[in-house]
Amino acid sequence: MSDNSDNSDHTAPLLQVTDLVHEFRTDLGTVHAVSGVSFEVRAGETLGIVGETGSGKSTLARSIVQAPRPTSGAVVFRGADLVTLRGARLLQARRHLQMVFQDPFGSLDPKWRVRDLVEEPLVAYKTGDRTARRRRVDEVLELVGLAGYSTRRPRELSGGQAQRVAIARAVALNPALIICDEAVSSLDVLIQAQVLNLFERLRAELGLSYLFIAHDLALVKQVSDRVAVMYLGKLCEVGPGEQVYRRPLHPYTRALLDSVPGTANAKATKAIRGEPPSPVHPPSGCRFRTRCPRAEQRCADEEPVMRELPTGHTAGHSVACHFPLVPAADTQARSEEKIGEIPR
Repeated sequence: MSDNSDNSDHTAPLLQVTDLVHEFRTDLGTVHAVSGVSFEVRAGETLGIVGETGSGKSTLARSIVQAPRPTSGAVVFRGADLVTLRGARLLQARRHLQMVFQDPFGSLDPKWRVRDLVEEPLVAYKTGDRTARRRRVDEVLELVGLAGYSTRRPRELSGGQAQRVAIARAVALNPALIICDEAVSSLDVLIQAQVLNLFERLRAELGLSYLFIAHDLALVKQVSDRVAVMYLGKLCEVGPGEQVYRRPLHPYTRALLDSVPGTANAKATKAIRGEPPSPVHPPSGCRFRTRCPRAEQRCADEEPVMRELPTGHTAGHSVACHFPLVPAADTQARSEEKIGEIPR
């Protein structure tokens, strides 16, 4: 079987996304789905990306795996820029970069048995003979807690079991990075917890890295080492998970925290005004300014750049805002109280 070793520079990030742009041409105009997004994922790390529906998270995920290719930018994975790769070289790079989607039943052929679904990537990459492949299938099914399910079909599985099959198929080739695109959003709370625990166990046992995409703040906080907040195709805040949630710097992040059910719902309508603007005609300057209670003329005239704040804030905590929040002691206390109230 393949492993996660390679000849690339191990001091470099596993995944480095730089100035990624993805636009779609429509009859209404150009949809600016992803606009100049940059971030990195380190080996063994989970980076969570959170934002409202329509913020461009799923388009970002698909742009990374080149399905479809982005309009511009660079996606350097294990030392190779996927944007420049074609044919067999891109196929080989994707071997180490797998995805788990939101709807497991939509990603599993209903006519195939579980063992055939999990074996499919092994066959595609001509890994071992039939005996070796079946042995690997049995290994990963046991790893995800589905030993004895190999002859079942998707319709004979629960939603959680079907998602475990999708996870087994994703890890069959022993990838370095798995992109989870709303991978637990369609599951009930108890099954969500079980699948999240499975993700964490696989990360520890297999040395995986994750790009974990979700709109659920509690889920992202639970599984991520670092969190990136996305709004209307752009990142507005990036930092260590605990720090982003305890001391948010961007008004949008603060509004998302205030919108978590069971915390301070009465403030949510004041925190975020109206609906997100159309990605066909995004606002000038800061894209959040049309809904931001702190917006001033500068926010319309000048696009904020991602920057770390001066001494006093955690290293690696960056924000794209002209007027970032100054985390007072009571702000931190309220954030800690809210996080403590989120059901696990």
